[in-house]
Amino acid sequence: MADEGVMQNSHVAKELDVDVVSSKSILLKVIEVVVSIFAVGLVVDPFNSFHRIFLYQPKPKIDDIAIIYVTVAGFILINTILIIGHMFGDRMPKRTSVLFSATGTILHIVAGSVVIHNWRKLHSNYAYVYNNNTYASKQYADMLIAGAFFTFVDALVFAVDVFFTIKYF
Repeated sequence: MADEGVMQNSHVAKELDVDVVSSKSILLKVIEVVVSIFAVGLVVDPFNSFHRIFLYQPKPKIDDIAIIYVTVAGFILINTILIIGHMFGDRMPKRTSVLFSATGTILHIVAGSVVIHNWRKLHSNYAYVYNNNTYASKQYADMLIAGAFFTFVDALVFAVDVFFTIKYF
């Protein structure tokens, strides 16, 4: 009888640890979604403005824009579904969680690098016309670099999620 009480207490403690770990993991998923929303919000306007501002100047390739949008928006969707599933009581297997987060880390590093590549390529070419004069648009360049920063921060959060899941899940 005394042994049963000890076993029940250790079982309850183990369940509490799992709940804490999954709650922290979901907290990281929420942070990933919020940071991704900031990143995509910052790069949308500069990329849309390329087609209005420039007629014959270099523009970012549609492939570059696609990898950025697919990565960031895709992981917003994936993480939102995982958060909703957690709210309904579903648990995700460890390997699947690590796979999603590791892929997110790699793709966000690639997307951030592509944003910086486009920023460097077009940094001096951003322009707007006022009173028949052409001026550089620092706002769009700053928005691109801030979007790249948030994309790299999101990659870091994904990497922390991988580490946390492997070590504590």
